[in-house]
Order: sequence, then structure tokens, then C-alpha cells
Amino acid sequence: MTAFLNPASPLLELATFFLTLLVGLGTILLLQRFWKWELGRDSGDGVRKMQAKPVLRVGGLALYLVFLVSFLLARPFSDSGDGSILGLTFLVLGSIMFLLGFADDLFGLPASIRLLVQIGVGIAAYLGGMQIDIVSKPFGSGGIDLGGFSLLLTIIWFVAIPNLINLVDGMDGLAGGIALFLCLTLATLGGLAGNGELVLLNVALAGGIVAFLVFNLPPAKIYMGDGGAYLLGFAIAGASLLTSNKGSIFGSLLVVILALGFPILDTALAIVRRGLSGLPVMKADARHLHHRLLTLGFSERTIILVLYGVFAGLSLLGLSVFLTAGYTLPVVGMVVTIGLIQGLRFVGLPRSLAEARVVIRDILAARKDVRYAHVMTQVLEHDLDRVESAGTFWESIRLFLTRLGITPAIMPLDQAKPANEGCLVILEIDSHYIWVLNCPSPIGTRRQWERVVRCFHPAIVGGLKRWGGTLPASLGFMELPPGTDLKEFEESLNADMVLETELDDESGQQLSGEAGR
Repeated sequence: MTAFLNPASPLLELATFFLTLLVGLGTILLLQRFWKWELGRDSGDGVRKMQAKPVLRVGGLALYLVFLVSFLLARPFSDSGDGSILGLTFLVLGSIMFLLGFADDLFGLPASIRLLVQIGVGIAAYLGGMQIDIVSKPFGSGGIDLGGFSLLLTIIWFVAIPNLINLVDGMDGLAGGIALFLCLTLATLGGLAGNGELVLLNVALAGGIVAFLVFNLPPAKIYMGDGGAYLLGFAIAGASLLTSNKGSIFGSLLVVILALGFPILDTALAIVRRGLSGLPVMKADARHLHHRLLTLGFSERTIILVLYGVFAGLSLLGLSVFLTAGYTLPVVGMVVTIGLIQGLRFVGLPRSLAEARVVIRDILAARKDVRYAHVMTQVLEHDLDRVESAGTFWESIRLFLTRLGITPAIMPLDQAKPANEGCLVILEIDSHYIWVLNCPSPIGTRRQWERVVRCFHPAIVGGLKRWGGTLPASLGFMELPPGTDLKEFEESLNADMVLETELDDESGQQLSGEAGR
């Protein structure tokens, strides 16, 4: 019996895992059976979330119950000294983070309010003993006292991790998978450091996350929502500081940072992309790395399996740095760098500095029009609630396009030759419709116009969702022939236009020559 109650006992850890697994499964089944309100259901937006039927997004309730059970299971093994942070502060702050996200799931909260509450949680965590105060040196012994920077780094830590988990929650099973690997990694870290409470807390959380993933893997039957994402992010951020040896905190932080490599990279690219384009940094879109993989033709399940492999590899690299006291850090850095370069090439991002300069130049060239189109789209999204007539709404889109110098393509497409050596831009609206537009720009800048036109996508999907029916052909909407590759279709149309333009130029020169004679 004594051996069973030892936190290092495999039997206790296994029993803990299956207990929270059952708690999670049972709670989710109850939610699916008894949650009858439309509030808390996600109908999708047709842009980032493509589910055909509404999906329950209150899975955070199940994760919160798992969090409570995990805390109660790990608390008896908590060190009563200064080395432990698993006290009531941990429980209260985790509850606040969950309630913040859950309120946002149900009613929607301004980003400023959410950020202020998260900063308050970070300050309270610091005052409660969850601090990044002494960071060990990467190599050798000894540590660095952060002094006044301790509070700032602690706040950033408790704000960044929950938001990173939340930001990648754009594909079924993705955020849950990241959280699962982080919990397993921290449990391993606790076992290596002889920290029983860290082991039990994360093993228990892992059991609940596995239960959630049973219902969240594609196609998802429930979402964790902001409540679940914020809660798991806080638990991981706090657990990474849960060590009786403050001098080794560098290792645990580095393990978490490496394991979060994918969402950190994804978020950084999104911030840079939106900032350069002139769009709000916090504006959600469908251009994350996993969305790019979808456009390459991979299924959601394939992408999830690949990303799980990436998470596992990054977690192992982080543990290797911890086990070697930082001496493998250069090797890990080289491996991560090579993997990063190859991964970015695979998803179609710039492969060299020269290509990056071209892409940045194109983005900056379209910045003014993108910002203008974004403002127009905001007006259209307000019109969805105010305009009663579908005809009025679609006419507003035509007017906004005219202000940008864009005209809908004339059907049939062989009559869609734009003036002034323009180009045809084709945007995929959904699985049925494409949008074909004449853009008054040289063909070499078609990607710039794609960024502008893409701003209207959410408003168009919103209009189709509200009024139903079909999209008006007079605005350039058409059904893409089955089996047609969209990119090849667009390239062929623009290639034909180049040929026609060259022939017209040659004819014009011949006529001018004859007139001169």
C-alpha cells in the first residue's frame, strides 16, 4: 500500500491517468447529452471553420473538471516548503483563466479585457510564488538573478503560453495534441527531477486531454474553446515552474519553449504577415501553417499525424537539453534550424533571402489597397446585421470593388479580358463557388491583388450564410468545374490573356505601319 501511494509508483500514475480519462469521457458525454442551448455551439464561419453542422464548443468544462481532479490528486504529494507552487493560488488562478475563456466562448469579450485579466493573473502568480526569478546558466553550474525583470518575464510567460495554445486551436485535434505532448514532457521532466507532484499533475491532465481528443480528432464533435485553451495554457505555464530546484528552471522553460516551437513559429509568421499587410495583428485568418498544408491537398488526419510527430520530436530535443545540462543545445539548435528551413520550403514560404525580399516587396506594395479593402469588409460585416435585402448587400460589394478599380469577370470567361493589361484573379469561396475578378494591374503583381481580394472573403461567406441561395453571377461568381485544379485554371486563363494581348499588340503595330506607309 505504501509503495502504491509513492508518487513515483507506476501503478499510482497509471491509476491517475485512467481516472481522469474516465472523468473526461463521462463529462463530455454528459455535455453532449444535456447541453441544449445554442449559446456555446459553433456553427463555423466558412473561412477558418468549415464544419457542416454546429459543434459544441464548451469542452473546456470537461477540461476544467479534469483540472480540479488533477489538482486534488497531486496536492497531497506537494512539498509544503517554498519549493512548491501547487497551492490554492494555482487553483484559483487556473479557475480565473478558465472562466475568462469560457465567458468569451459564450458571450464574446473584447481582446483588451482578456489581455488585462491575463496580465492580472501573471502578477498574481508572481506574488503567489510562481516566479521566473533565477535562471540557471545554459552550461555549467550557477544561476542568474533576474532582479526587476523577474516580474516582467513571469507576466509574459503566463500571458504567452495560454494565448499560444489558443491561437493554434484552428484545426481539429491540434491544440489538444500540443497540450498532451507538453504534459507528457513535463511529467517526464518531473520524474527525472524526482518531483512527484509535477508527475502526478501532468499525468492526470494528460488523461483528461486524451479523453477530449477522442471527441476532438477530425472530424471534431466538440471544441475546447477559449476556456479550455486558456486553462491548459495556464496549467502548463505554471507546471513548468513547479520545481523544488529553482536553479534548474532554465531546463524546464527551455523544454516548454522547444515543445511549443510550432505554435511559436506559426504565431510569429502570422504577426509579421499581418503587420506587413496592414491588417490588425490579432485578426484571425485562414493562412496559418496548417491551413497551408490543407491547400497542398493533405487531409486533416494526415496533417495532425505529421504535426504530432513534430511535437514529439521537439519534446525529445528539449528533454535532451535538460538531461545534458545544456551541452546539447548547439546540436539541438542546428537540428531545429535545418528542420525549420526544410519545413518552410515544403509549405511554399520563401526559400532564400532573395525570395523573401520579393515577397515582402509585394506585400508592402499591396499594403495600401489591403488596408482599404479591410475597412470596406468591416462595413460589409456590419451590413450583414443591418441590411434586409440581399440585393442591396451584393450591390455594396460591387460598389466597393469599383472603388478599388476591380470589375467582375464577364461570363463566359473568354469574354473576360480586362483592360490595361490587367489580370484575372480567382478566389475560392467554398467547395462550390469561385470568384473571378478583373484587376487593373500588370500580370506580374497578381499575388498583390489576391491579398486585396481575399479581404472580402468573410463578408461573402457571411452573405451566403444569411441569405442562402446562390451567389450572383453578375458579380463574377461561378461554379468551378468538378475535378478542376484552381491554380492551374487561373494560370491558364492569365496565360491566354498574355497571348491575346501580344497578338493585339502585333496587330496594332501592323496597322500603324500600314497607316504610316
